Amino acid sequence: MIDDVDFYLIDLKSRFDKIKPNMYYLSYSGGKDSHFLYWFIKEYLKRDDIKIVGINTYMEHHEIRDRIIKNCDIVLYPKMKPFEIKEKYGIPCFSKEQDFYIYYYQNAVRKGKQPSKTIQQKIDGTYNKGFSGISKKAREYVKSGQAHKITHLCCHYLKKEPARRFEKETGLKPILGIRSNESAMRKQQYKSCFTKDKKFTPIHDLSDELLDKIYKRYNIEIPKVYEHICRTGCMGCPYGSYKHDTEKELKLINENQLKFVSEYFKESYDVLGIKYKEIIGDKDE
Repeated sequence: MIDDVDFYLIDLKSRFDKIKPNMYYLSYSGGKDSHFLYWFIKEYLKRDDIKIVGINTYMEHHEIRDRIIKNCDIVLYPKMKPFEIKEKYGIPCFSKEQDFYIYYYQNAVRKGKQPSKTIQQKIDGTYNKGFSGISKKAREYVKSGQAHKITHLCCHYLKKEPARRFEKETGLKPILGIRSNESAMRKQQYKSCFTKDKKFTPIHDLSDELLDKIYKRYNIEIPKVYEHICRTGCMGCPYGSYKHDTEKELKLINENQLKFVSEYFKESYDVLGIKYKEIIGDKDE
């Protein structure tokens, strides 16, 4: 009898039948979602005609970085390193969407220009369509004139830009392990297996519960870091602060990694109240 796991995997196979393997590559991050697709391609479909491509951003957990090196046919590297991005653009702080508005507001102010009407309304909290703007805490900090350089572009230069260059050079389109239930923004962006620019998002509708059932049934390897946090990305990213995941991550990484990310994100940590100094102190003892 076919159950929900069997049904989903059969349906996922039918989705892969719609693409030409020589036109796509798997964008492999080493995380739970992309590794499921890696397993599906290699073990379930038993195909070797789709390239596996990862990016070493210099910011992965060692366990995740080792998976990328082990499982990828090609490993890409960003042109800009983290501290170069920080110096030129700033660092993440409140959330990717809020930091988007803050970045363009700060950029205009630094250049002595008037921010666009929409950006100004988002900063002031007077925008009345959809997402109203940034939080009160972010607004007070940014408008104080004492805010550090904040940006949403960290991910762009460490992850998206290397992938974009690879796609331009090869003509390949990515297979992305993106699931729409991860955020409200993704629910709006990913509603089918293909984006407007033909990126393939075959598991956009896969739930956490069903993914966990597939992992357990087929005994798919899960990195130990997932025993402590739900999602992996750049080590110590402030975007995990609202669930205290950032502090959990800082306690997991080694002393050198901790000092690196604390120096990189320290201004945002200070604003958000992330207790990185205490965690450093505990590791020094």
